[in-house]
Amino acid sequence: MSLLLPATVLSEFPFKPPSKPTSGPPSRHPSITDESLHFDYPGSDIILRSYDSHDFRVPQLYLVNCSPVLRELIRSVSNIPDSHVTNGEEQAKEETSLPVVKLPESGVILHSLLTFIFPVPPILPSFTERIMDLLAVAQKYQMDSVMAHIRGAISRQDPPFILPNTALHVYSLAQKYELHQEALLAARSTLRLSMTIEDLDDKIGFMPGVYLRELWKYHERVRDNLGSSLSEFRKLGANIANCGTQSPPFGPPVPMPKWLGDYVESLAQAPHLFDLVEFENARTRHHTHPHPGQCTTCPSLSSKTVRAFWDSLTAVVHGAIEKADSTLALVKEEPTPEKSGIPFSPPCLDVPDANIIIRSSDKVNFRVHKSLLAMSSPFFSDLLSLPQPPDGELVDGLPVIQLSEDADLLNSLVSLLYPISPYIPGSCEHAFALLAACQKYDMTSIQSYIRAEIKRWPSTPIGAEAFRRYAIASSLGLHPETESAARLTLGHPMTFETLGDGLRSFKGRALCDLIRYRKHCRDNLMSCLNSFFDPNSRRQTWAGCREGSSYPWLVNFFTSKSAEMRGSEGFMRGIFSPLTIREEFVVALKNHTQSGCYSCPRVHLDGQTFCKELEKEFSRELDEVSVLSYKPWSVPSKASSGRNKNSKGRR
Repeated sequence: MSLLLPATVLSEFPFKPPSKPTSGPPSRHPSITDESLHFDYPGSDIILRSYDSHDFRVPQLYLVNCSPVLRELIRSVSNIPDSHVTNGEEQAKEETSLPVVKLPESGVILHSLLTFIFPVPPILPSFTERIMDLLAVAQKYQMDSVMAHIRGAISRQDPPFILPNTALHVYSLAQKYELHQEALLAARSTLRLSMTIEDLDDKIGFMPGVYLRELWKYHERVRDNLGSSLSEFRKLGANIANCGTQSPPFGPPVPMPKWLGDYVESLAQAPHLFDLVEFENARTRHHTHPHPGQCTTCPSLSSKTVRAFWDSLTAVVHGAIEKADSTLALVKEEPTPEKSGIPFSPPCLDVPDANIIIRSSDKVNFRVHKSLLAMSSPFFSDLLSLPQPPDGELVDGLPVIQLSEDADLLNSLVSLLYPISPYIPGSCEHAFALLAACQKYDMTSIQSYIRAEIKRWPSTPIGAEAFRRYAIASSLGLHPETESAARLTLGHPMTFETLGDGLRSFKGRALCDLIRYRKHCRDNLMSCLNSFFDPNSRRQTWAGCREGSSYPWLVNFFTSKSAEMRGSEGFMRGIFSPLTIREEFVVALKNHTQSGCYSCPRVHLDGQTFCKELEKEFSRELDEVSVLSYKPWSVPSKASSGRNKNSKGRR
């Protein structure tokens, strides 16, 4: 049983019971029908209409008392003169004789909300997303008492609303709907999870990178607080028993037994280990290994003694967590980089005889030629072939086409249409935004020109910038750039620390796809390495080695490279490239040569060398993996799909 979140934490929400007492938890509809969305309260004098045309007749007194926002909406509806009422609304008004307040919420959410306003049995929506939506709507309308009522109903749910396996989802929704209280509770619950990139995998496919970064920063602050707090806790000693593996204590505080100190110290790096089961496992390991039976004191500790220690440790851990709670912020999801940020100057040229205007999203007009637009873009060719609408806007007699790109980006795009000096942005983000605009308008020749210019850039992105380039390309739907950027990230460690602020740029499933791509590449390379383990398949290549037919130096080299890629550490560190493996192989060969072998160097230098074959095989394995091929389910790698590791296709 984990004590990371006290059982009373949800019950601390302020809760105002409904006027009519109800028994048991709030009901939840397994399915909602139009008939069940009926709410006609006695004494109704107003109608609330959802966006999907469900009407709810209620007394406005309840609404104006619980929500200042609805109070103003109702007042504005009451003050609308009859001349502003449409024929349909006039007919509805005659039928109902009640004013109508149109709200942007669905009928399901409004129906549930009303059950928490009026003295009727409360009804929570059926799904987590709708429950969070309900809280967000109550917050939007500034219904403080209603929010307390809803939270009280949530706290009585069984199973609890927030569990470790749902915490990431609830946290993401809480950030989206700006519900700080739920975001904090969910963030606390995620402390029970192992927060590594590899372990999260498909658990974060729904979470924008900016939310994930804030959660990681919260975990970092908790770990920092735990580090200092637990260090002081260790200095004070455990005072729970005299461990049989240590000398009896003399004087104040008893030194903490090593096994216990190691466990306490581990919590600072892995808070999810703060669990009574993990604690008992550590105590059992101390008793049985490496000198079983040497300590007879620790295994026989009374439950009262263990509880006293656990309570003391719990107070320290909770104090460290509460200290970090105030730092968790609500953050905004980063917009897709549609605005280029290219330094803007007035339109790049004065086009004589221009016959059309393209207008940017920020209202800057660019005068260009229809024929040039049509030749460079099938999109514009089709658009310009349509007849001009009679009410279309004209400026100086020229028709206007409104585009969604800003003036900065259009200025650069127009410079690529005419035989003048083109302007290509020098940063990846701005150049990719320009590429995305060309892709949108099907300007393939201009795209090719921009890509050729990008290849001439002098530097290759490293570290966090490599991951950021992938995230931007993925968010803009630039497939070639997404693939090449994913390949570039392989050479860098993939950890939260490496990703850094670049996490803000990740959208949708981009991070999950990159995790799976990296795993797939790792597994393919390990399978390739395994195929080189058997030197018997290469007797003719390496015949004559002084070490004999088993070639220990060769096996040791591939065994060590395979070991580097196994497990979590292997996933997080950079995956070696074909060029890297070739360079390291040459070093191993030189070391082997120093032992007095002259046959192997000759094999390496003459003809079709083993080294070139190795590089070729590794490149082929990586080329077979595509980051764009992944679906919400896992993709089997060659290593896990029963592939023959000693393929006859390799010499």
